[in-house]
Amino acid sequence: MRQKLIQNKIAILVAVVLILFAGMLYWFMKSAPTQVEDTPRSDDLVEFQGSEIEEKDGDRLVWRLSSEKIQVDPKTQKMYFTSPKAEIWEKDGTELTVTAKLGIVDRAKKTIELKQPIEASTDKGDTLQTEGSVYYNMDTRLIKGGKVLLTRHDKTAVSGDSFETNASLDQVTVQGHAKITKGE
Repeated sequence: MRQKLIQNKIAILVAVVLILFAGMLYWFMKSAPTQVEDTPRSDDLVEFQGSEIEEKDGDRLVWRLSSEKIQVDPKTQKMYFTSPKAEIWEKDGTELTVTAKLGIVDRAKKTIELKQPIEASTDKGDTLQTEGSVYYNMDTRLIKGGKVLLTRHDKTAVSGDSFETNASLDQVTVQGHAKITKGE
């Protein structure tokens, strides 16, 4: 009798654990987003083919963003760029060119987000590689991002978990596992 009671307790305990596990799995799957959206589903988007926007400081061009297609959400004033090419000029004349799969301009936050995969290089031969998005702040004129490998034209390499830099890629702040390797 006692043996039977112990066997029943174990069976009941296993059944309860399995039911809890199945319930948690269902809850996680239900609450997980089904699709990450880079553009809104709104039918109100205004679309332009082959357009560009730019910002000037007096007569000097600060940045230009061109794209195959631009969609503007009139409600949020966000602009969504397909295959954008960003050109950012530093005061010393250095030009940084960044190409990406998708770009988002948020005028309210004064940011340009370029989503990976990205390619970034200066006209001096410096390159920037990152695993995530790159953010350009229109106020500070600085570029931020996650894990980075920056290679200078003199073969000096800078890497880290996050970065902030100017368009010349010569004033770089790297945080987390920061490493500098001098070129040969």
